[in-house]
Formats: sequence, C-alpha cells, structure tokens
Amino acid sequence: MVTRRNSLLPWSLGGLVLSWVCTAIPAMAADPDLPIPETEETWQVLYLAGQRVGYARIQMAPVEIEGQIQVRTAAETMLTIKRFGQVLRMSTTLESRETLSGDLVQFHFAMANPPASSSSTTGTIANGTLSLAKEVDGRKTTLSQPWTAGVKSPTYQDRLLRLKPLKSGETTTVETFFPEFNKPGTVTIEAGDYEEIALLNGEKQRLQKLVVSNSLLPAAKTKAWVNAAGQSIKSSTSMLGTEMVTYTVPKAEALKSLSVEELDLGIATLVKVTRIPDPYATQQVVYQIAIEDADPSTEIPTGDTQTLKKISDHVSQLTVTAIPLPDSATIGDVDAAYLGSNDYLQVNDEKVRQHAQAAAGSLTDPAAIARSMEVYVQRTLSKKNFSTALASAGEVARNLEGDCTEHAVLLAAMLRSKGIPSRVAVGLVYIDNPPAFGGHMWTEAHLNGQWIPLDGTLGRGGIGATHIKLGDASFDDKDGAPLAAFASLMSIIGKLQIEIVTAK
Repeated sequence: MVTRRNSLLPWSLGGLVLSWVCTAIPAMAADPDLPIPETEETWQVLYLAGQRVGYARIQMAPVEIEGQIQVRTAAETMLTIKRFGQVLRMSTTLESRETLSGDLVQFHFAMANPPASSSSTTGTIANGTLSLAKEVDGRKTTLSQPWTAGVKSPTYQDRLLRLKPLKSGETTTVETFFPEFNKPGTVTIEAGDYEEIALLNGEKQRLQKLVVSNSLLPAAKTKAWVNAAGQSIKSSTSMLGTEMVTYTVPKAEALKSLSVEELDLGIATLVKVTRIPDPYATQQVVYQIAIEDADPSTEIPTGDTQTLKKISDHVSQLTVTAIPLPDSATIGDVDAAYLGSNDYLQVNDEKVRQHAQAAAGSLTDPAAIARSMEVYVQRTLSKKNFSTALASAGEVARNLEGDCTEHAVLLAAMLRSKGIPSRVAVGLVYIDNPPAFGGHMWTEAHLNGQWIPLDGTLGRGGIGATHIKLGDASFDDKDGAPLAAFASLMSIIGKLQIEIVTAK
C-alpha cells in the first residue's frame, strides 16, 4: 500500500545550505516487536518568501538485509532561485538505511549545482566506525571516524511521531546524524498547542505546532504542524531573512513549472546601511550591530581585525580595523589543516599549481607572493557569475568562473601550493550601489604571525574595514566543510541591523 503524507524534514536551502532537522523521542533499543512501516511516498511543494521555488519527494520502504528488516529512505529536493539576476539551480539527494529503532546503518548524500560538478558522500557504519567515501570534482577520498552507537538516521522522525505523538508542553532531544556536515548533532523538539492552520489550497486544519532546532544550526528553527496521528502537514523554516514553507501536495502539484522572476535572494538578503565613502580604503570602521533574538557578542567573532563591546543583550559595538598586507613576511608554525590539500582546496591539482606558479613567478617573499596571487585571481577569473553556489579550487582553476566563493577557494589553494598557510573567511561585505552589506567569502593568509585578509574579487592588495567577519574555516575534510563554514552567516541574515557609527 502506498500512502502520501508530508514530512518533518525542513528543506531549507539558501545559496549553499540544505539543513536537515529531525524530530525525535528518546532512543529506543532494537525491538523485534517494533512495527514494520508501510511503503510510503511524500510530495512537497516549497515556497520561499511566498514564491514557489521547488519540490521535495521522499520515498520510504521496508527492506530485508541479511535477515534483518531495515527501513530504506530515498529523498530528493529540487530548488531554483535567482541571485543577483542569475538563476541558480540546486538539487540534493539522500538515500539512507536504518534499523527499525532508527539507528543509522548507511547513507549516500549528493548535491548538484550545474554547471559545477556534483559532490557526494557515502557513509557506512560497522564495528564502531563510520567509513566515509567522498567525491568532489571527480576526485575520490576516504576517511573514517569513531561512531557512537544509537545515533539516529536523519529520516527517522517520520516514523517516531506516529509511534508516540507528543503532548503539548513535552520537550525531547535526540542525537541524529547530519550528512551535509558529516557529523551528529543534538536535535530538540518542543510540542505546543493545536492551532487553526491554512494550507496551500486555502482549507484550514486544526494542527499541533512543534518547534524543532538543532545544535549545528541553532538559529535555524523550524515550525511544523502535525495532526493527531503525528503526521506533519506543513512546516516553516526561517533562514536567510525569509521563510521556507513546505506543504504536502499531490505529485502533479509539486511538479508544476516554476517562475523565478520575482524573488532575487541575493538582493532580498542585503542589509541596507548609510553610504561609506571610499570603502576599500577605510582604515577603521565602528559599527553598531543589532540582532533580533540573539546576542551579537556571541554571534560575531573577535580577532586580529575585530573587537566587540557589548551594549545590551541584542546590541554590540563592533570595531573593524584593516590589517595591511606587509611588504615582506615570514611564515610561522600553524596547524597542518591550513596547509594541506582537501576536497575543496586541492593543493596538488595540476591546474591549481600552474596558476600558482604563473602568479608567483620568481617571487620568493610570502607577502609578495600573496599580493601577486590576489591580483592574479581577480584578473584571471574573467567570467563573474552567481549561478554556482560553491565549486572546488580544482574546478575553478579549469573553468575560471564564479563568484566570491570561487575566488576565495582558488586563492586559498594557490597560497597553500607555495607553502603559505591559508583559510577562507565568511561574513558580510559592503557594496556601494545600493549602500548595503551582503554575504561574502574571502581568503586569509597567515603572515608574520597574523591572519591577513585578502580578497580575490577585489585584487587591491588586501582589504579595508568594510568586511565584517562571521567565521572562518580550513575546509579540512573532517570539519564538515563546506556547509559548516556558512552556519554563522545563515543564522543571522534577516535578523541583522547595521549602523555606521564612524569611518576613517
């Protein structure tokens, strides 16, 4: 028997990030008396800021593997959005197997963003070890990490609430695995009261409200409305300053054609400010930062370029000071993660090394090499576009196109190929028309004991004080990159207000 229902999976994707949030009750031990689920299929339609942007499909069926009944789930999402006038299409697929009690056994997670190459990760749990096989830009790597027994599948919640619907006021947590981060996180579900909720067709149903959050993206809370049987009918996730809403629909409704003419996510997420004269030459800028429902002093990092002074629970004063690229530099000891090759920064890629050599030439001083590489990346990536969410350095080295993310990863890989430690920084950058801050990625090189910012999209020999940093990442394979690098940006966009206090 095939039934259709909605899923609690909140398909929340903005630019890069697809965040799976699971609901759960306390872990159950393996029990042969647990009910075997029926074969089911779910179709969802996805709306972003009130505009249809894609669909999701989830198929679930029991399977017998070596005499054991397991549950196999195949889930896919297709999204089409517009970013600064250009169309960006992304799809994700997740295939997983779990025990009847929800323990993850195996998964395959893939993300595609044409024309960039797709990436995928396959994970298998055996003998207390999670073995991962990853493929990015046609390159395959493997690694393993310890596995904690009892960690649940990312799709287990679709059965949990029907096994034991939650009562109003109940709260529970569970450890579940997030394939896009390659690590487990804590999921919390809070059950609220019943409400009259409007559905896509205009009809209203009396449904129970649930609030779901997770430790990896704590600000990306999902509201879900379920019926008395624990079946989710509608969900809403706040992310990137707007709402991603899902409704259960028939297949024909989910697959209707899309129009992306109205919503431009790049423009919609800009944080408007007053104009900053000559922004890239600024030495120091003082900002007043306000974040709805969050404390800026815990959301914004401090470091060589940034200091924070807390004003109230939701307001802080941020001072950003530019660090000039020195005329000469030495390289000190740093963690090997900032020098090594990984899935997205392929230091040993032939094309990456060719570009690095072309940029460095006969230069030997690390500061001079960094300066030359920054200018080289700006000039060489001749096709600037916003249709790619994130390509690896090797692919960028071949295709020579992309936006800030592609400039940042190529520059980081080129620096490492010449022995200069590097990392990527994620945050906000000032743009002049209209005056606003938007999401951005740039590169940092470790020179003279400091992390010196470089921006391959500008090629100016360093940056001014109009880059607000929210996080950084080595892109090491074990860090759950690249999605983990964007978690801080995802958590505050749409809740952020910026006021220019002084600019020098």
